[in-house]
Amino acid sequence: MRSLILPVGISLLSCAASYTIPSSPQQILGTTNSKTAKEICPLPSKVLLGDEKLLSSLRYLQDEKILHRQVTRLSKAVQIPTTITDSMKDPYDESFASFVDFHKLLAELFPLIHSKAEIERINRLGLIITLNAPHAKKDQNKKPLLFTAHQDTVPISDASDWTHPPFSGHFDGEFLWGRGSSDCKNGLIGLLSVVEDLLEQDWTPSRPVVLAFGFDEEAQGSLGARSFAPILEDRYGKDGFEFILDEGGMGLSTLGSYSSHSVFKEEDNVIYALPDISEKGAIDLLLTLSVPGGHSSIPPKHTGIGIMSEIIYSLENTELDLFTPSLGLEHPSRRKLECQVRHSPQYVEDWLSSALDSNDHAAAAEAIAESRGPEIRFTLQTSQAADIFHGGVKSNALPEKIQALVNYRVGLHQTPEMVQERAERIIAPIVEKHNLSWSKFSDSIDDPVDIDASTSGHLALSKPNTPLNPAPVSPTDIETNPVWARFAGVTRSVFESVPSLEGKTVVVSGDIMTGNTDTRFYWNLSRNIYRWSPAREGRALNIHTVDERIGIDAHLEGMMLYYDLIRAFDQWDGAVDEVIERNDI
Repeated sequence: MRSLILPVGISLLSCAASYTIPSSPQQILGTTNSKTAKEICPLPSKVLLGDEKLLSSLRYLQDEKILHRQVTRLSKAVQIPTTITDSMKDPYDESFASFVDFHKLLAELFPLIHSKAEIERINRLGLIITLNAPHAKKDQNKKPLLFTAHQDTVPISDASDWTHPPFSGHFDGEFLWGRGSSDCKNGLIGLLSVVEDLLEQDWTPSRPVVLAFGFDEEAQGSLGARSFAPILEDRYGKDGFEFILDEGGMGLSTLGSYSSHSVFKEEDNVIYALPDISEKGAIDLLLTLSVPGGHSSIPPKHTGIGIMSEIIYSLENTELDLFTPSLGLEHPSRRKLECQVRHSPQYVEDWLSSALDSNDHAAAAEAIAESRGPEIRFTLQTSQAADIFHGGVKSNALPEKIQALVNYRVGLHQTPEMVQERAERIIAPIVEKHNLSWSKFSDSIDDPVDIDASTSGHLALSKPNTPLNPAPVSPTDIETNPVWARFAGVTRSVFESVPSLEGKTVVVSGDIMTGNTDTRFYWNLSRNIYRWSPAREGRALNIHTVDERIGIDAHLEGMMLYYDLIRAFDQWDGAVDEVIERNDI
């Protein structure tokens, strides 16, 4: 771990218009990469929608009938328990029966989509819904749009722990409660609702709009999104979509969410919209130790559980330099931090500008991680978590088979292979110490291991899932990427118009996900992939845990974004026609 001596006496209060760093930090952090203010986080201009035939998205927040309709739709969706576990592999199995009921509900709630759109079922339960553009000219070269969400939810543990039953879809007048309400049936129902609304207005797209709804995202998407990807690539080609919008991201928040100066949160007039433009890689290491059994009254010096515990302890305490954070020039979090330096200088650390200007990306990242806490740290570095440990069946019987699974989320500057090689180096001396034989990363994790009774045992290292490299970073330069400029411009237009953010300026910046979404399978489909559930902080709560819920206002605001994105890109021919706003706030 590298330490960073923070610069003294450098205040961004006097540097709001400049990213040029004083010379003194060079002795601490090395040479600098000076930039001018005009290059840092310019705001895209808002996108004004010109089709007067279509109603404004603002009515989603103004019409009580729409509110009650959305409460009903989302509540009914939550009431169907489309939970999934890692063991559910056959979509025709009875365990998937609730998904069939969910499809029946969608047909009931959205009749126009089911009568006018092309609906395909992949692996029985995956849904690809396509609104084609019948009058589009072939030479227009208007790529389709892809919006995604997933039908499945994580299971619950104990329903009695919940304030309201987890599949009741209870609405308390502000929040709608239940498993899936914020991850991510709110997005799925919101997307279908705005498309149904557009069809009710006799809208016909000028470019295809595709909705892809997997049903096993929480179990790594092998049946859903993995199967969708080759179909969509064959149909539309590599980089065939203008953009892809999936769940994820940090929503919309003030800088007070990251800063220790939270007392100023209410005074902050800048809101950060943070769609994720990349995501960390992933690899699971499964360790299976087979050792001779026997009566526990005559134990060996180390039981299998003891040996496995030693391995886990060593993984957690050896060669920790692999987990050094880094903030490279292309890391999405750098863009976010630069935006904070420019637009919220009074709320950031007074040394942040110096750290961002440094060529020592590891020292800068460590200082930021130390200041901002684990939520930010793990966007900058690889994580390691021993999540599963099994061994033993009875108190008087020596354990014969012990398993442990360690999960890694791989930082943008590293690879799964680096994680795997580290594990082998750390485990090798433990194998030798205990006179074990071992096999490393064979193709199958289920092959039985023959143990000679005269030997101490055998350790098998395997990868239960295909390792995932960190995702490509989608471009966010509004001067060179008109798709991002338009996406960000629509985002500004929508959220600067909602009553809850009146008087605020919305700064749109990419970030990186620490987890993974269905987009892991969609890298070939577009260079513009955004992972974002557009809810204000405090309005989408307790994802994956007890009392999951969504503020209905946030649900409606998210619908506004989906509606205006579809309209804005439907009208757009790809021309770079936005004027970049460069004035400081």
